[in-house]
Amino acid sequence: MTAMLAALQELVRDSEALPPLPAREAALLSRYLDVSARWLDFAQAHLPLLTVIASRPYNSTEPTKHLWLRHISVYLLLCLRNRVNHHTQQQGVAALLSYYQLKQQSLLNKQRLSSTIKQLSRFGQQYWAAHVLPARKRPPLYSDCFDIAWLWQRYLLRATVSDFNDILAKLAMTLPVTGQQLLHALTDYPGLLHEGLIIASGQHIGPVMSQLEDQVLIYSNTEEQFCWLAKNQVRLMHKQSLSVEHWFSLVSKLDEQPEEGEVIRSGDHGWALPVSYLTSRPPLSLQTLLKALNDADIAVDKIVAMVEVEPAFSHFLTDAASKDNRMQLPVQNVKQSILTYGLERVGHMLVQYALFQRLTQHWFPLLDWYSRLAQTAILLSSELANGSGRITPQYASLVTTVALSPLFTSAQEKGKTAVNHNDQRLFDVTTLLQNNAQQGNSATRQRLISLASAWEQDKGQSRLIACCGRLPQDVPGLLRLPHCISGLSLIWARQWLLGHKPCAQTTEFIQQTQQAFPQLTALQSQLQPKVSHLLNCPLT
Repeated sequence: MTAMLAALQELVRDSEALPPLPAREAALLSRYLDVSARWLDFAQAHLPLLTVIASRPYNSTEPTKHLWLRHISVYLLLCLRNRVNHHTQQQGVAALLSYYQLKQQSLLNKQRLSSTIKQLSRFGQQYWAAHVLPARKRPPLYSDCFDIAWLWQRYLLRATVSDFNDILAKLAMTLPVTGQQLLHALTDYPGLLHEGLIIASGQHIGPVMSQLEDQVLIYSNTEEQFCWLAKNQVRLMHKQSLSVEHWFSLVSKLDEQPEEGEVIRSGDHGWALPVSYLTSRPPLSLQTLLKALNDADIAVDKIVAMVEVEPAFSHFLTDAASKDNRMQLPVQNVKQSILTYGLERVGHMLVQYALFQRLTQHWFPLLDWYSRLAQTAILLSSELANGSGRITPQYASLVTTVALSPLFTSAQEKGKTAVNHNDQRLFDVTTLLQNNAQQGNSATRQRLISLASAWEQDKGQSRLIACCGRLPQDVPGLLRLPHCISGLSLIWARQWLLGHKPCAQTTEFIQQTQQAFPQLTALQSQLQPKVSHLLNCPLT
């Protein structure tokens, strides 16, 4: 408990000691980001305390003290529960810290804000710059946890002792559908029986200290002891008598329990943190399956059994085969799906599916745009490959997914609030990235090669990656077709979705593709209607 309190006090002290922006030295911006990163670590390590800070006054005598703490805590709770990307959270917390520092110093004026926003934009902190003030120059869409946290804080400022559940109910009645989805994560955790809330069960009345999925730990004021109670056996006590400081004093009693008799421990809050999966390697079940698929003597029934163990894989395969018009067969089960596609295609399908799921698991401002762009390019690749008759649609889809992965894995992309409008080299994914200098391009290719290797792709993938950004005539003959398919798919996706115009090099890419594979470019008019459902642009 002492360490937890010391960590909070140190964070509060360092947050309040940050210099108001704009910074005289760029290193001062790093101080903001360092403190923000510590807030993220603190939130995951002390989730029950974060909930108490978000829902309770810091102390009972000054309910308006440290209201900024409640704002940051609510924002982090929303982010953690909705799997917001780490880099986006970091810039979001920095935006809140910089806003409250300007407000505390009475420096919140138009000129200062303008200078701050320009400086942050110049240093590549777009999300931070766009969120120093809530919904600056744009109506809030409430598809971002930041907007919901601001609205939450407005309700709190109207009544500084507002109950967490009261604000939750008000927002549930006023938010649009997008905001409702983000807010819903709070109903599971912290939920209506959150830490710090006074509850009762039989002779026990006291505050919630910790919780599991179906139990709550309370400190019984009547019995002066801790006890675990079933959630379905307790009722709410509508009063706001507990503060953060009071909760801390009760937590300290956990360390003062007698050595003899039953010793009560707080529960592990890890269950309340949504699981995040590493993009740098495939799921273990997929690794095992890929090794089996590469075994020439493997029996189909064994592959079927391995796929059926993983519900996500079995559902994906049967659903994909059922919807695939090229198959022209009704597919009823996993075995039929595998026999329909063949083992090699099934391997490519499962890798592409699992990789795309992991690339898109965390929210960031451009996730909707990049997901739509990737889905469009992947579908075009599949159709072009089918039209070529020389490589499988599944392989082409996987090649394009790997090629577009930097949009989802580059840290700099997580803070961008608008897609780069760059009409140069539409076939090269690096021209969409924040930093597309030659050194940055080389680093991007190295990350792509590492990703392909980690996902157990053959050497052909690495050789294709090495050709990224080249014109077709500069690519070895055996790699030219998948290179042209991937590049042409990205060109058309950027033209149709983002409105990018072909530059001279892009036009040269299309012409060289037409010379080598005239059947590909001839498909353009047929393919646009097939991706039209993906061209309904996400709102920004």
